[in-house]
Amino acid sequence: MATMKIAMRTYLLAFALLTAWPQDASALTIVTHFIGGTPPARWAGGGNLPDIFEAAARRWVSVYLDSFTIHLYYGWATLEEAGTHILIDQGGEPNREVAGLILFDNSGAVSFFLDPTPDLGEEYQRYTEEYQELGSGLLNVARVYSAPNGSAAGHCDLLSVAIHEIGHALGMCSANLRFLEEKAAGAIWIRGELPYAGTVVPLASNHRGVTSHIDPTRVVYGSVMSGICSDERRLPSTLDILANAQISGFRILNLNPLPNRQGESGSPEGLNRANRLATSRDAR
Repeated sequence: MATMKIAMRTYLLAFALLTAWPQDASALTIVTHFIGGTPPARWAGGGNLPDIFEAAARRWVSVYLDSFTIHLYYGWATLEEAGTHILIDQGGEPNREVAGLILFDNSGAVSFFLDPTPDLGEEYQRYTEEYQELGSGLLNVARVYSAPNGSAAGHCDLLSVAIHEIGHALGMCSANLRFLEEKAAGAIWIRGELPYAGTVVPLASNHRGVTSHIDPTRVVYGSVMSGICSDERRLPSTLDILANAQISGFRILNLNPLPNRQGESGSPEGLNRANRLATSRDAR
C-alpha cells in the first residue's frame, strides 16, 4: 500500500501540472494515459493492457453521445483486488469526474485473460441477455458472454474488469458528489427525460454502508456494475448505462450497443458507426 500511495502522489502532481482539458468533443471522449507498471507474472492470452483498456473505453464511448471529455490514467499495481478506481478530480455542471486513475492487480492473485482481439468475442461460445422489471417495464439488465474456450477458460477477463472500472469513473463512484446525492435512499432512481424513468437501480451494501455497485442479490445475474466473475465477459447493460446517465447527467444514450460477436464488428470504427446508427434518446 505504501508503494501505491507514493505512486498516487506522482499521478496527482502530474495531473496538477497539466493544462485545461479540451472540451470541444462532439460526443463522450475518454482520453487514456498509460502509466506503466509491471505486468503480472501469471496471465493467459496474447493481448496487452493498453489495447484492452482502449477497447473497454470504446464500449462506453459507444453508449454516451453527450459532449464531454474525461482523462483516465491506468496501469499495473499490487492491489488486494482485480482492479480499482480512484477519482482524481470532478466538477462542472452537471458535476462529473473529469480525471481518474484505474489500476489493475499484478500480484498474481488474479489470473487474467488478456484478449489479443478485445473488440471480438470469439473465445466465448455463448451470449445471453437478461431482462427484469424494476419499476418501469422490462429492461435489459445483463449482457454476458460465457462458456469460454482456449486461453480464456479458467481466467478473469481483463476487458470486463476494465469496463467495470471505467463504469465507476463515469458515475458510480463513492467519491463522486453526484453519486453521494443519488444514493441517499440506497438506490439510483431513473428520472426526468431519461428512458425507463421510474426504474429503481438497487445498490449493494456492506458493513460500511451503501456501495457504488448494483446489488447482485436484487438484480438478475450479469450487470457489469455489480461485479466481474471468471469464465465470462460482461458488457454494459441498459441498466448500467441508465445508472451512470442519471448520476452524471448524460442524456443522449445508445441503450442497444452491438454485442461483442466475432464478425459483427470487424474494426473499432465499424463498431462505433453501427452503435451510433442505433442511438435513441427514448428507446424502450
